[in-house]
Formats: sequence, structure tokens, C-alpha cells
Amino acid sequence: MTTRSPASTSVPNWTVRRGSNSDDGATAMTAHAIGVSALPNGTYDVPTWQMAAEVLREAVDDAALALADVDGLYMPKPRPWTEQGFFSTALANRLGLDLARNVETYTGGTSGGSAFRLAVADVERGVTDVAVVLAAERNSHVETDDYLSYILGTFERDLQSPVGPTVPGLYAQSLQRYCHEYDVSREAVAEVVVKNRENAASNPEAIRSSGTTVSDVLDSRPVARPLRLYECPAPCDGAAAVVVTGADHAGRTDGPVPIAGTGYDHAPSHYLGVRGESLARHPAMAAAADEALDDADREVGDVDVFELYAPFPHTEAILSEELDLFDRGDGALAAVDRQTAVDGTTPISPSGGCIGRGHPAMVSPLLNHVEAVRQVRGTAANQVRDATTVLTSAEHGHVDGVNVTVFGGDDDA
Repeated sequence: MTTRSPASTSVPNWTVRRGSNSDDGATAMTAHAIGVSALPNGTYDVPTWQMAAEVLREAVDDAALALADVDGLYMPKPRPWTEQGFFSTALANRLGLDLARNVETYTGGTSGGSAFRLAVADVERGVTDVAVVLAAERNSHVETDDYLSYILGTFERDLQSPVGPTVPGLYAQSLQRYCHEYDVSREAVAEVVVKNRENAASNPEAIRSSGTTVSDVLDSRPVARPLRLYECPAPCDGAAAVVVTGADHAGRTDGPVPIAGTGYDHAPSHYLGVRGESLARHPAMAAAADEALDDADREVGDVDVFELYAPFPHTEAILSEELDLFDRGDGALAAVDRQTAVDGTTPISPSGGCIGRGHPAMVSPLLNHVEAVRQVRGTAANQVRDATTVLTSAEHGHVDGVNVTVFGGDDDA
């Protein structure tokens, strides 16, 4: 692997202070993303730590900083098949990092998002000055039986695991309910895949290098009826990193992007949906987005781009409806009408998302953040015209828990 040189960018002169949120009335510092890096998704034959070190160095270089400036390291706890235990400690030692904070989090698919929220909070409180949030994951060497055993262990041991559920099996249920409840055709849902594969084909970091058709999607083999293979994300290897800091460093770098707001919510559910509620609803998304937008002092209508953690096409549709972007049942139809295309009125997942870009689950939240920063900087592979505000999400389980982050925005918003 070779180190890639960051592009020099120019963005507006951002406000670097957020509204009062401390007991003494002092104004809290706004955290900024000032450096990003991501490896192309695919298959790697190098140790996971080497992938992590690569993106960490590149992100720090993109931020025009040195490794000696880093005093916070935040990452999702690597999954059980990762070669190195005490991963963040070993990585910090290899790179000679002197850290005030060294944190690993584990909340399933939201792990990277949870680590990011903690880094933002620590920077804004002044606990750390330069925080690197990173994730690295190798899935290509994991045997299917071992992976399924790991997944079974995440289900409720007494009531769920014994019947042998799978993640695609659960999402197949919400797909079936979504199509039934809102009379949505399978062809409309497949259009979400077509859109994301089209985006991925022009993203050099995506695993999918070609587009597809509705017929190809629906003719691909069944995985968990009614879900088809092309509607499922490709597990792969990947790594990404984001440098988060405050006003001092942000003011001295090219392309600082304010982290305007963050939010989190967890529904009263564990894989099987909220008791008494439809599987075609994901209420944690709406609540987390409300919190993040309120934190950013913005409305959803202020957002130019949505980079969503949506491992299946109907998930993207439902999440867009939870954001009130479309009426119930119209999220998939929006892809049919190309409203969610890169040049549409409501661009969703211009990177290709989990379906087109590839889905190393612990890394996907940070891949969304990297895309958000690039969109605001104007350097994305599939650049949305005049994008200044981007909303990202991450989820775990069956969209039981959700992180939402708002990047950028106008100074006077």
C-alpha cells in the first residue's frame, strides 16, 4: 500500500464556536474534522494493524499535523477474529503516540459512530486536543461458520439464538412488511440497489465497479426470501480514519469541516423490532436525527446530502422516511424517480453506501463520515453540487440503535 497525498481544498471560513452548553454559561468549542483517509474496500493480505496505521498516518497528514500532535485515539473494538488483542494500545505503542485518551467502544454496527461521538465530546470539553477516530477490519479470511457463530452470539441467548436467526433473515422480514404495508413493488426496492451500484461504479474506493439492473437484482439468487443476493451488502476488508480537533488547529489547516451536531437513540428493541410496532418503522433513526439536528440548530431541509448506514435497500427507504424526506412507502419510489441520485433533489449515499461501496461493518460509520467531509470540501468522487451540509448515520442490530452526525452548514444557520 502506498500513502496517498491529500488534496488541497478551500471551504468557507467556518464559525468555530457553538452555543452555550456549560453550567457557567461559557461557549463550548465546536469540533472540526480536519483530516480524513480511507482505504479502498476489498481484500487485504496484510495485518489489520498495518491497515489501521496506514489510514491513521494519511489522515494526520491530510490534517497537516504530525503523529506527535495526536493525543486521543478512539476506535471500535475489533471483532474476535482480529489478530491483535489490546489493539489500540498496541497500535499506539507501534506509532509512538503519547495519548491522554485511548478508547475502544463496542455497540455493534454503531461502534465507529459511538467512538466518533466520544471523540467529539472530549475535544469540545478540552480533554483532548487532536483526536483520531479510526476503524480497520479484515473479514475476508473469516470462515462462514465462524462468522455465523459470532452473529448468533449477538442474539438474545435464551430466546433468539436457539432458533438460528441470521441478520439477512431479520431484514427480509422488514422488507416483506414494508412492501406489504405500503404496497411497494419489489421493482421499486430494487431501484435503490441500481442507484447505489451506479454511484459505486464511479467511486474508486468502492468494491462494486459496475452497475446493475432491476432484472439482475431480482434474478439474483435468494439469500433470505424475499431478499436477493444483490440486495445484500458485500462483506469486505476496509479501514478509515478521521482527525477531530478544535478551533486552534482547524484555523491553521485547509478544509476544516465543522461537526455541527450529533445524536443517538436506542429503541426498546433487540433485533425483532419495537413491541407492538411495525417492522417497517425504525423510530431510533427519527429520534437520533432530531437530536443531531437540534444540536446543530438546523432543520432536515437544510441538509444537502445524506450518507446513510443502510445495509439493505428497503432500509435506506425506511430511514429516508423516518427523516421525513418522503411519505411512508415513498422512499423506494424516490429512487425510481431519481430524486435520491447524486444529481437529484435529495441525494442519498453518493458513495454507493453499504450496498455498492462494500460493508466492513465496524468501518462503515467512518466511511460515511469520510464521505461527508469530502462532500463539504468539494472533493468527493460523486460530488453533489454546492453541498455544504451532510447528515450521516450508523446503526446496529435491526436499526435498534442509531448514531446521527451533521457536518458543515452555514455560519448563520
